[in-house]
Amino acid sequence: MSESEARRSPDERSAALFLRLATRELEAPVSRLKGRLLALAEESDPWKAREEIQDLSGSIHGLSRLIETLSDAADIEARRVRLKDEEIDLAHLFSERIGRRLWRFPAFRFLPETPARLEARGDRARLAFLIDDLLDAAIQAAPGGGIIHALLRRENGGVLLSACNRGAELPSPRFGSFIEWMAEAVERPGALRGIGIGLYRSYRTALLLNGSLEVAAPPEGGASFAVRFPLGEARPSPPDGNSRA
Repeated sequence: MSESEARRSPDERSAALFLRLATRELEAPVSRLKGRLLALAEESDPWKAREEIQDLSGSIHGLSRLIETLSDAADIEARRVRLKDEEIDLAHLFSERIGRRLWRFPAFRFLPETPARLEARGDRARLAFLIDDLLDAAIQAAPGGGIIHALLRRENGGVLLSACNRGAELPSPRFGSFIEWMAEAVERPGALRGIGIGLYRSYRTALLLNGSLEVAAPPEGGASFAVRFPLGEARPSPPDGNSRA
């Protein structure tokens, strides 16, 4: 970290990192999309053009998801997100988000560890995004395939969510600050393998939930992403005859 960066406040360093991540994450998919569009414009074979269009639709979908994640992370950064308070079964939500990835990533084997039920109160959509980001970080850290260990459990009065890929290779965290680690990692070509924005949103979401994000990348290999946060207890059901309309 340079001397000028060290003098910045934590919020300033966070904002600067977000801008660097946004630039880096968008550069590659936009370049690929531009190249495919130019190739499609010159393709005279209608069958090959049809195949190109199908591939192009996948690229556009991926870019659209990235932009949505960027926009959402920017809203969190600007403190425009307000958490809902609703009853959820976090264990069911956790299993649901894993299930959505079973057919999309056949090269991966998912090993979930979760209670049968975990009734609580929280923002369902926000927690779904958080689970998605942790799982996708573990997947993209080693996109060739492998085993994803996904964990959900109560811990010390709060909740632990984690995703681990033992085949991944990431720069080992050498700082106590997540922002400092990412600021160094983002300068290394290919270091974050396209997981930067999702991982950054995980970090901001953890803070939004009064929790924390931990990244572990031991020298022997592998990478894990864990979020710990307090979660409100589900309200007991009212006795029969005393329910409110």
